[in-house]
Amino acid sequence: MKSLARPFVMAGEIVWWAPQVIARRTVRVVRGGWPPTPRTRRELGRMVGEKVVAAAQTTAALPFAAAGAATSILTPVHRRVRANHRRLG
Repeated sequence: MKSLARPFVMAGEIVWWAPQVIARRTVRVVRGGWPPTPRTRRELGRMVGEKVVAAAQTTAALPFAAAGAATSILTPVHRRVRANHRRLG
């Protein structure tokens, strides 16, 4: 989908999927109890790592973004949120 609507679709999907991913991850962490299980620790580590990588990718895309700036900036975040939504769904 290479159109002017692409960034709006991506932003809408992020807004829709991100709270679902957060809720699913929160439920997993809470169900895990204390101390965290190895699975819970992996999920927590993954959450932090993904945010660092997505922020770095978005920052790296900023200087090269021209007409498709919004799409370039949203793509790394959208990719992660979509993957997490599918994996945790």
